[in-house]
Amino acid sequence: MIKAFRALGPDGFTVEYVGSAPIDGEAAVQQMWDEFAGTCTVEISELLVNGDEAAAFILNHVHSEDGTITLPSIETYHVRGQTLDVRYFHRSPA
Repeated sequence: MIKAFRALGPDGFTVEYVGSAPIDGEAAVQQMWDEFAGTCTVEISELLVNGDEAAAFILNHVHSEDGTITLPSIETYHVRGQTLDVRYFHRSPA
């Protein structure tokens, strides 16, 4: 994922968990990887691309010994010149 984000934003990218300030994209993606690698599968339910922007409706299937919880998210991507802004609208597990 980091490679794809770097390709879309060669001068850098940010990640914003909507409701919080944008943060360094590489650090955010690494933190997601550290937390969810091997426990979460992602199902792209819908992907819309218009010009230099995209929006996706994602079903995040988080697997544990107790079963699977599906957490929906809406993700937006906007290429601004040589940078990429990523925004995540999500519900955290209860």
